[in-house]
Amino acid sequence: MTTDSLPAPHSRGSCEACQLVDRMDGKEDGQLFNLDHWNVTSGKRHFEAARQAQDKFADRITGFAGSLNFVYIHTVWFGIWVMLNVGAFGASMKFDEYPFGLLTMVVSLEAIFLATFVMVSQNRQAAKSDARSQADYEANLQALIWSVHIGHKLGLDIEHVENLCKGVIEQARKTNATS
Repeated sequence: MTTDSLPAPHSRGSCEACQLVDRMDGKEDGQLFNLDHWNVTSGKRHFEAARQAQDKFADRITGFAGSLNFVYIHTVWFGIWVMLNVGAFGASMKFDEYPFGLLTMVVSLEAIFLATFVMVSQNRQAAKSDARSQADYEANLQALIWSVHIGHKLGLDIEHVENLCKGVIEQARKTNATS
Protein backbone atom coordinates (compact mmCIF):
# COMPACT_ATOMS: atom_id res chain seq x y z
CA MET A 1 0.00 0.00 0.00
CA THR A 2 1.43 3.37 -0.96
CA THR A 3 1.18 6.47 1.15
CA ASP A 4 -1.12 7.96 -1.53
CA SER A 5 -3.74 5.30 -0.83
CA LEU A 6 -3.60 5.54 2.96
CA PRO A 7 -6.68 7.08 4.58
CA ALA A 8 -6.34 10.60 5.84
CA PRO A 9 -5.88 10.88 9.61
CA HIS A 10 -8.95 11.68 11.64
CA SER A 11 -9.67 15.32 12.14
CA ARG A 12 -10.42 16.59 15.61
CA GLY A 13 -14.18 16.20 15.32
CA SER A 14 -14.42 13.16 13.05
CA CYS A 15 -16.12 10.85 15.58
CA GLU A 16 -16.86 10.73 19.30
CA ALA A 17 -14.69 7.63 19.84
CA CYS A 18 -11.68 9.38 18.32
CA GLN A 19 -12.30 12.39 20.52
CA LEU A 20 -12.29 10.08 23.55
CA VAL A 21 -9.01 8.46 22.46
CA ASP A 22 -7.56 11.92 21.86
CA ARG A 23 -8.35 12.94 25.47
CA MET A 24 -6.80 9.76 26.94
CA ASP A 25 -3.20 10.93 26.48
CA GLY A 26 -3.90 13.99 28.62
CA LYS A 27 -3.99 16.45 25.71
CA GLU A 28 -6.91 17.15 23.45
CA ASP A 29 -4.96 18.15 20.35
CA GLY A 30 -6.69 16.34 17.51
CA GLN A 31 -4.09 13.58 17.39
CA LEU A 32 -4.96 10.05 18.43
CA PHE A 33 -1.44 9.50 19.69
CA ASN A 34 1.79 11.38 20.02
CA LEU A 35 5.00 9.32 20.12
CA ASP A 36 6.85 12.23 21.74
CA HIS A 37 4.35 12.12 24.59
CA TRP A 38 5.22 8.44 25.23
CA ASN A 39 8.97 8.91 24.58
CA VAL A 40 9.10 6.05 22.04
CA THR A 41 11.93 5.83 19.53
CA SER A 42 11.89 4.30 16.08
CA GLY A 43 12.07 0.51 16.29
CA LYS A 44 13.17 0.32 12.66
CA ARG A 45 16.31 2.35 13.40
CA HIS A 46 17.20 0.03 16.28
CA PHE A 47 16.57 -3.06 14.17
CA GLU A 48 18.86 -1.83 11.40
CA ALA A 49 21.60 -1.05 13.89
CA ALA A 50 21.25 -4.57 15.31
CA ARG A 51 21.87 -6.15 11.90
CA GLN A 52 25.48 -4.98 11.48
CA ALA A 53 28.05 -7.68 10.70
CA GLN A 54 30.35 -6.79 13.60
CA ASP A 55 27.45 -7.21 16.01
CA LYS A 56 26.72 -10.67 14.67
CA PHE A 57 30.42 -11.54 14.97
CA ALA A 58 30.40 -10.33 18.59
CA ASP A 59 27.35 -12.52 19.26
CA ARG A 60 29.20 -15.57 17.92
CA ILE A 61 32.25 -14.90 20.08
CA THR A 62 30.10 -14.22 23.13
CA GLY A 63 28.14 -17.41 22.48
CA PHE A 64 31.34 -19.45 22.37
CA ALA A 65 32.86 -17.69 25.40
CA GLY A 66 29.74 -18.57 27.37
CA SER A 67 29.99 -22.28 26.59
CA LEU A 68 31.53 -25.17 28.46
CA ASN A 69 33.79 -25.85 25.47
CA PHE A 70 35.42 -22.49 26.18
CA VAL A 71 36.02 -23.56 29.79
CA TYR A 72 37.44 -26.94 28.75
CA ILE A 73 39.79 -25.43 26.17
CA HIS A 74 41.07 -22.88 28.65
CA THR A 75 41.52 -25.48 31.37
CA VAL A 76 43.67 -27.61 29.05
CA TRP A 77 45.53 -24.56 27.73
CA PHE A 78 46.34 -23.22 31.21
CA GLY A 79 47.31 -26.69 32.42
CA ILE A 80 49.75 -27.19 29.55
CA TRP A 81 51.12 -23.65 29.96
CA VAL A 82 51.81 -24.15 33.67
CA MET A 83 53.27 -27.63 33.19
CA LEU A 84 55.61 -26.39 30.45
CA ASN A 85 56.79 -23.48 32.56
CA VAL A 86 57.40 -25.38 35.79
CA GLY A 87 59.68 -27.74 33.88
CA ALA A 88 57.45 -30.84 33.72
CA PHE A 89 58.58 -31.45 30.12
CA GLY A 90 62.17 -30.32 30.61
CA ALA A 91 63.88 -27.07 31.51
CA SER A 92 64.43 -26.19 27.84
CA MET A 93 60.67 -25.88 27.31
CA LYS A 94 60.27 -23.06 29.85
CA PHE A 95 59.38 -19.69 28.30
CA ASP A 96 57.34 -18.00 31.06
CA GLU A 97 58.86 -18.46 34.51
CA TYR A 98 56.74 -18.43 37.67
CA PRO A 99 54.69 -16.22 38.45
CA PHE A 100 53.76 -16.55 34.75
CA GLY A 101 53.75 -12.88 33.77
CA LEU A 102 53.18 -13.61 30.06
CA LEU A 103 50.21 -15.85 30.87
CA THR A 104 48.77 -13.14 33.10
CA MET A 105 49.10 -10.56 30.32
CA VAL A 106 47.53 -12.87 27.70
CA VAL A 107 44.61 -13.71 29.98
CA SER A 108 44.11 -10.03 30.86
CA LEU A 109 44.01 -9.04 27.18
CA GLU A 110 41.58 -11.86 26.47
CA ALA A 111 39.35 -10.66 29.32
CA ILE A 112 39.36 -7.11 27.96
CA PHE A 113 38.29 -8.26 24.49
CA LEU A 114 35.71 -10.71 25.80
CA ALA A 115 34.16 -8.01 27.99
CA THR A 116 33.93 -5.74 24.94
CA PHE A 117 32.28 -8.48 22.86
CA VAL A 118 29.80 -9.17 25.65
CA MET A 119 28.86 -5.48 25.82
CA VAL A 120 28.44 -5.28 22.04
CA SER A 121 26.23 -8.36 22.15
CA GLN A 122 24.17 -6.91 24.99
CA ASN A 123 23.71 -3.67 23.06
CA ARG A 124 22.47 -5.65 20.06
CA GLN A 125 20.02 -7.55 22.25
CA ALA A 126 18.80 -4.26 23.71
CA ALA A 127 18.22 -2.92 20.19
CA LYS A 128 16.19 -6.01 19.33
CA SER A 129 14.21 -5.56 22.53
CA ASP A 130 13.53 -1.92 21.63
CA ALA A 131 12.21 -2.98 18.21
CA ARG A 132 9.93 -5.54 19.87
CA SER A 133 8.74 -2.93 22.36
CA GLN A 134 7.88 -0.56 19.51
CA ALA A 135 5.88 -3.27 17.75
CA ASP A 136 4.09 -4.08 21.02
CA TYR A 137 3.33 -0.41 21.57
CA GLU A 138 1.86 -0.07 18.08
CA ALA A 139 -0.27 -3.21 18.54
CA ASN A 140 -1.50 -1.95 21.93
CA LEU A 141 -2.32 1.44 20.44
CA GLN A 142 -4.29 -0.19 17.64
CA ALA A 143 -6.15 -2.38 20.18
CA LEU A 144 -6.95 0.68 22.29
CA ILE A 145 -8.41 2.54 19.33
CA TRP A 146 -10.49 -0.46 18.28
CA SER A 147 -11.66 -1.06 21.87
CA VAL A 148 -12.78 2.53 22.31
CA HIS A 149 -14.63 2.48 18.99
CA ILE A 150 -16.35 -0.82 19.83
CA GLY A 151 -17.20 0.35 23.35
CA HIS A 152 -18.57 3.59 21.99
CA LYS A 153 -20.76 1.74 19.44
CA LEU A 154 -22.02 -0.52 22.24
CA GLY A 155 -22.96 2.54 24.27
CA LEU A 156 -20.47 1.95 27.09
CA ASP A 157 -19.29 4.85 29.21
CA ILE A 158 -15.70 5.03 27.87
CA GLU A 159 -14.57 7.67 30.35
CA HIS A 160 -15.83 5.55 33.27
CA VAL A 161 -13.92 2.51 31.96
CA GLU A 162 -10.78 4.62 31.46
CA ASN A 163 -11.01 6.04 35.00
CA LEU A 164 -11.49 2.52 36.36
CA CYS A 165 -8.41 1.30 34.44
CA LYS A 166 -6.33 4.22 35.74
CA GLY A 167 -7.40 3.47 39.31
CA VAL A 168 -6.55 -0.23 39.02
CA ILE A 169 -3.17 0.53 37.41
CA GLU A 170 -2.37 3.08 40.13
CA GLN A 171 -3.28 0.56 42.84
CA ALA A 172 -1.14 -2.13 41.16
CA ARG A 173 1.82 0.24 41.00
CA LYS A 174 1.45 1.05 44.71
CA THR A 175 1.25 -2.66 45.53
CA ASN A 176 4.35 -3.44 43.43
CA ALA A 177 6.26 -0.54 44.99
CA THR A 178 5.70 -1.87 48.52
CA SER A 179 6.51 -5.51 47.75
